[in-house]
Amino acid sequence: MSVVNIFQPQQAAPQASSVFDTEKLKQSFTAQRHTDWTIGEAFLALLLSAAGADGKVSAEEQNELFALAGRSRALKSMDQTQLAQANAVVSQRLAERANGLEEACQALPTDMRLTILAHCIDLVLSDGDFHKAEADFLNAITGHLGVDQADAERIMQVLLIKNRF
Repeated sequence: MSVVNIFQPQQAAPQASSVFDTEKLKQSFTAQRHTDWTIGEAFLALLLSAAGADGKVSAEEQNELFALAGRSRALKSMDQTQLAQANAVVSQRLAERANGLEEACQALPTDMRLTILAHCIDLVLSDGDFHKAEADFLNAITGHLGVDQADAERIMQVLLIKNRF
């Protein structure tokens, strides 16, 4: 029986030419947005809120946040200084705006929302505990993001299994 070694470096796949004009799509999206939230700030707002939904940020949640910042396309383009600045902006907005979390959810592109919900669920579950405050947070952002309840439940089921071991 042969076993695939997944830890071998992968050869870079050849870059496929894009069917979409990404710069035009970006400009179109930006023109339609009526918000002061950037995508990175909104994403960070949800992640930080998920990590602190139970009133504390555990070491596991911190580690997961750092890992996400390093691999997420929305955040890894920011250096440490930019991330710290975005964190300060997010903290201020969430403290000053009663509907700041909802604003952040609405600032995100529709096709990114299911993924962000999954990241938030994974963060909430990463410390091995699941509190009522965390469930309330997830229910609130599910509504703010406009994610179908059945989709949210499927994500939760899979991530519960993933985080069990």
